[in-house]
Amino acid sequence: MSGSIRSLPTTPAPPEPVREVVLRAAAALLATDSGASLAEIAAAAGVGRTTVHRVFPTRGDLLTALALEAVERLTSALAAARLDDGPATDVLARVVEEVLPLSDELAFLDSGPEVWDLPQMRDAWWSVTASLDTLVQRGQLEGDIRGDIPAEVVVEAFTGILLGVWNGVRDGRVAPATATRHVVTLTLASVAPPTRQV
Repeated sequence: MSGSIRSLPTTPAPPEPVREVVLRAAAALLATDSGASLAEIAAAAGVGRTTVHRVFPTRGDLLTALALEAVERLTSALAAARLDDGPATDVLARVVEEVLPLSDELAFLDSGPEVWDLPQMRDAWWSVTASLDTLVQRGQLEGDIRGDIPAEVVVEAFTGILLGVWNGVRDGRVAPATATRHVVTLTLASVAPPTRQV
């Protein structure tokens, strides 16, 4: 008998559920082409159009699933940023680190009325922005964020900077390794009280 150890047969990993494959492909495609058809999404996912229709009978079903999943991922990212832990400016930096990788989700949610008119969408999105509004308001009360601009405007500007820098990363104009630092620098410079400009 040979002294070598016989390797045991390995069990291949189960294939990823079709629903997740389609959702991931759709999120990536719709972030750059909000009008992509179900056929194009099926091709991007590497499955047949009938397979997509079996999982998501209508385009609205697919968009709703994508929107709610995107909001869920953003909510988890904000929880990971610990919004109540420390000065608001420090928290904003953590938010950037957690949310920047999800900028495709942000772009999809901002893609227009086809997404915004979905049932439950506005309430789900407002639950995300409300937590950021509260963070900014806390920073304003503590004197770390300028108080002459409404909190919701600060939040909209912040998400705009996030999306703009992420577009630069995706287009190859911004280095991924420095993207977070640039978003933080731009955000803090824009929200710092006039006497504490960074």
